[in-house]
Amino acid sequence: MKYIGQEKRRGCLLAGFASMLLCGISDCLLSFMGEGEPYAVDKIVGMDIADVPLWYYQVSFVIGIIAAAGYFLGVSAVWSYASDRLDGRPTKALKAYSFGGTMMSVGIFGIHSICCIALMNVRAAVLSGVTAGDIEKYFVPSSLHPFIVGTAWQTTADLISGIAFIVMVCKGVINVRKAWIAVGPLSLYVICQALGTLLRAVTGNSLFKHWLAGGESWGIAFMFLAVFSISKSAPERYSGGTREAE
Repeated sequence: MKYIGQEKRRGCLLAGFASMLLCGISDCLLSFMGEGEPYAVDKIVGMDIADVPLWYYQVSFVIGIIAAAGYFLGVSAVWSYASDRLDGRPTKALKAYSFGGTMMSVGIFGIHSICCIALMNVRAAVLSGVTAGDIEKYFVPSSLHPFIVGTAWQTTADLISGIAFIVMVCKGVINVRKAWIAVGPLSLYVICQALGTLLRAVTGNSLFKHWLAGGESWGIAFMFLAVFSISKSAPERYSGGTREAE
């Protein structure tokens, strides 16, 4: 993980915050996969994906590049803050955060590129008249496996870094109020998914689920914002639950 000095840390956290807000919008765009029967690609994509504007996926692809770069800056700044607090001591939580954050830096663009390219290809196939059966037969073997690998990579990285963040907040290594955990990546993902499903069931309108599809990314944005809120001055050292002024 790249060490970010105190003088550049707030700028990197703001870059991470802004890029992950954008990434949440990208997640919302990628959630439009068609909803009309028949379905293809293991019943994930509807054949009316042809009605989804192509620019949804093109914009999402570009945002994936921006988000990967911004995330790396933000997560490096958080790691640097925690490392300073621990005076460089490599705790398990700090190591886990570094490992998960590095995975996520690669995985954010990886999963966005896989999803965008796959959906654009399915959309093109539908517009050219290919049937759902043919898409399932010929497209799935070549595209679903990379999608599964990318999803597994991203989910693992998100769990590792998200849990490590919660542990460091609870132990006071990241000296913010524990209320920030409620809008962290893991919590906000669950909240947005549950709320989107509930609103869709109550109203019958699927747009709510699309509008709330960016919960994970927005949670990461708030994680960066939490550390930004306490990073104006040099961090105090942390030692076994006590805070020692530098």
